[in-house]
Amino acid sequence: MDDDAVKRIPKSLGTDTKLLGQYTMTDLAVALFPGVLTVLLLQVVLPANVTVRGYQLDSLTLPIAGVMIALGAIFVYLTPAYTTSADWVTSMLTFHRRSDQLGHEAATEYTQIERVYPDRGAIERTDGAVIGMVQVIPPTMALATSEEWATKAEAFQDFLNTTVEFPIQIYSTTQPFPVDEHLAQYESRLDDPDVEANPRLEALIENYVQWYEAELEERRMTIRDHYVVVPVTPAEVQFDEASLSQKLAEVPVLGLFVRELYAPRKAVERQALIDELDDRLSRVQSGLRSIDGCTAHRVDATEATKIIGEYWSDESQHYGQLDQVLRTRGIVGGGQT
Repeated sequence: MDDDAVKRIPKSLGTDTKLLGQYTMTDLAVALFPGVLTVLLLQVVLPANVTVRGYQLDSLTLPIAGVMIALGAIFVYLTPAYTTSADWVTSMLTFHRRSDQLGHEAATEYTQIERVYPDRGAIERTDGAVIGMVQVIPPTMALATSEEWATKAEAFQDFLNTTVEFPIQIYSTTQPFPVDEHLAQYESRLDDPDVEANPRLEALIENYVQWYEAELEERRMTIRDHYVVVPVTPAEVQFDEASLSQKLAEVPVLGLFVRELYAPRKAVERQALIDELDDRLSRVQSGLRSIDGCTAHRVDATEATKIIGEYWSDESQHYGQLDQVLRTRGIVGGGQT
């Protein structure tokens, strides 16, 4: 066997020596760090004559340090399995120090969104591509049999094999159940004359509202939304597929000059992109509707902008009339568009 150290391949990467079970030297350091910091603070930084309710502060050093080490050990114990305790500390500090408000330019780097076309139902990315969305409302399958599941799966497979001839992205998200909106229908009944004249009915409605509100709060009910994101890139509409220029454009070096000479003007290219996007979204919408019990509709650009903003900000966005502020406010907050 070759003993050349340069050619040696380690058996594992990113691993530390295990001290106890799955815990490493790094975990030990993370657990002890709060205690060490406490000792340095009480013994070195603060004056020795400081007292707390008549007790010398230095006499409390070991008990306080012990409590801090226990907290550090609990932190190590709660570290998720997919990361290390040191990386988890770094991630938490970075998250809390990072600003939750971004200007337009900074937001663009994250979202890759260049501009929105509300009147055409399209969103343009920074790479020149345009995207659109189709919202999918699937059939209820809670009580479906295995045969019904297989039928739906085959129908979706047929949709992918026959309709989707271009890249798509499937995005699912959740939103809180509108408890207030739902209960407002019952609460409004309390002011009706027939309810006010019937104390039992009034008490029944009040008890139902209280029970339902507590039930939803305990169960944390949410609504799941599904979307199909469809893109169209400039390369897909710049040339006719069978044209000579298209073939020449694929030739190294020479293709750069061909694309520059025969590329359409920006306005023409944008129109072609949006027309192709309309066609793709229509095909996706029709294909999904062909699945029994499944409904689908195109998401307008205003709603799609809100969905993207909530995805990146990880919270609900409240812009009022969003279509009126698209040209004056960034998607993720702050700045001017």
